[in-house]
Amino acid sequence: MTEAIDRAKRYSEEQLAKLRSSIKDLVPSGEMVFVNGSYARREASEGSDIDFYVVTTGPKPDETPDWVRKVKSEIERIVPIEPAEDGAFAKIEPRETLLHNIGGENDSNQNITRRMLLLLEGEWLFNEAGLRSVRRSILERYIADTITDHQLALFLLNDIVRYYRTMAVDYEFKTVEGPKKKPWGIRNIKLIFSRKLLYAGGLFSVAATADLRRDKKIAELEALFDMTVIDRLLEICGKHDCRQVLRSYDRFLSQLERPEIRDHLKKLTKDQRDDPVFRDLKNEGHHFTRELLKLFERTFDSTHPIRRAIIF
Repeated sequence: MTEAIDRAKRYSEEQLAKLRSSIKDLVPSGEMVFVNGSYARREASEGSDIDFYVVTTGPKPDETPDWVRKVKSEIERIVPIEPAEDGAFAKIEPRETLLHNIGGENDSNQNITRRMLLLLEGEWLFNEAGLRSVRRSILERYIADTITDHQLALFLLNDIVRYYRTMAVDYEFKTVEGPKKKPWGIRNIKLIFSRKLLYAGGLFSVAATADLRRDKKIAELEALFDMTVIDRLLEICGKHDCRQVLRSYDRFLSQLERPEIRDHLKKLTKDQRDDPVFRDLKNEGHHFTRELLKLFERTFDSTHPIRRAIIF
C-alpha cells in the first residue's frame, strides 16, 4: 500500500547520506546547511530538485563566501536538478532573522516560507545540533511563557494557517500573473497533495499538544517536528487510521516518480485542466482531501479546541 512512499524514503536517505558526507569538510564549524522540500520529507525521486540554504550565526555577508560556492557545487554534483530561480532556497539567512519580526510588516512571503518550512519539514545537511537549536528557538518564540496549561499554541497555529493560505495565493500569482510564469499542472497537483499534507502535519501537531504545559508542549513539538510529516501523522493518529490517506499519497508519489508523468504535468497550462493524466491525479487529490478531513475528525472530536480555533 505504501510502496512508492517506501521507495522515496530509501532514495532520499541514500542521497542525504551522500550529501552530508560530501560537504562535511567544507563548512566552517558553527555554520549550518539545511534542506527543505522532497528530500527533507523523504519523498524524493531522481527527478526531484533540492531546496538547500545556509543559516549563519553572524550577519548576512555582502558576498557569497567561497565555502558556500563549494557546497553548492558539491550538492549540484549529487542532485543536478535545478531548483526554482526565485525560490527561498540556496540562500544565506542569518539565524536571528528567523526569530524576529514574526507577523510584522517586514515578514515577507519569503521570510514566512523559510521559517515555517524549517519548522515543519527542515532537515540538516551540516550541523544537526544547529537545526535543533534553531527549531527550538522558533518554538520558544511562538509559545511564550505566558501561555496557560491546556491551551492551544495559537500563535504557532495562526502562522501555520497563514503559511498554508499564503502558499495557495502565491501559487495563483506565480502561475497566472508572475513575471516568469511557473508550470501550472505540477504545481497544482503538489498543492493538493504535498503542501496540504505539510499543513496537516502542523495542524495535527498543535492539536495533539493542546493539553500540555509550556515546557512539555515545546518538547513534544520538537520531537514531532523532528519526524517526517508522514511519520508525524502515524505517531499522532496511528497506522490503522492513516491507511486511506497514505494510500492516496502513495499514488501521488508513484506518479511523480515517473519522469514522463512529471514532464507531462510541467507542460500543462490552465486551459488543459481536462487532460486525462492531470484529471486522474486531481480526482485522487479530492479523495485524499476527504480522507485527510476524516482523519482529522476521528483524531480530534467535536469538543477539541482545535475545531473552533481553525474556524474562528
